[in-house]
Amino acid sequence: MEPVKAVAFDLDGTIYIGDTIVDGVFETLNLLKKKNIQVFYFTNNSAKTRKDIHDKLHKLGLNPAINVVYNTTYATAEYLKKNNFRKVYCCGSSGLQEEMISAGMACVNNEESPEAVVVGLDHGFNYEKMTIALNILRKKDCAFIICNRDRTYPVENSKLMPGCGPIAAAIECAASRQPDVIIGKPETFMLELLCKDWNLRNKEILIVGDTFDSDIAMAEAYGSPSLLLDMNNECSCKTGKIRSIIEIENYI
Repeated sequence: MEPVKAVAFDLDGTIYIGDTIVDGVFETLNLLKKKNIQVFYFTNNSAKTRKDIHDKLHKLGLNPAINVVYNTTYATAEYLKKNNFRKVYCCGSSGLQEEMISAGMACVNNEESPEAVVVGLDHGFNYEKMTIALNILRKKDCAFIICNRDRTYPVENSKLMPGCGPIAAAIECAASRQPDVIIGKPETFMLELLCKDWNLRNKEILIVGDTFDSDIAMAEAYGSPSLLLDMNNECSCKTGKIRSIIEIENYI
């Protein structure tokens, strides 16, 4: 692997599980600091704002600047702003709506002719919201944008929770439409945004994550080096594989 200038860590399952820090995180971050390697955090979390994720990292004892944290609510808002969307129907959490509004979007309902339906993780998703999204998407000039297709995400006690993917799939099925744009991993938009912001080439940033078909697939699509954190040693793949996050020392 070529020498890297930066490492981007996935969060859920890599840096923390629920509200518990993964063993070896502080030692790994200290090592990277000594080597003058920039650290970034990126996550498909589409329910929380960028600030929410930043605040959680601080509560867990990490102290990153907010501009090194990337999540799909923030990245989706950046995509919409870049592509001049002004009115959207936000089928998602209050955090996703907050990011839309902060980026200059108006979150509107069906009667106000939104230019896009934006779907994120929504713990309050229901039949009414699906119905609204369905009827907006019947208009062919309305874009269909989803934050990610994650089926699940991990929390404490080895429990899994349904992710954004099942919500998006319900709307896709009802509307008989595929999304026009997917923002999060394994798509590369979020990584492209990070690299553009920090003037990094693809080979200069190492991606570390716990999911092969999300974190590692994104890295491979973008041409970046990657390491799969596989604590159970259950996955076989071509990329570098580590059993503990501290093993990153062998690759930098």
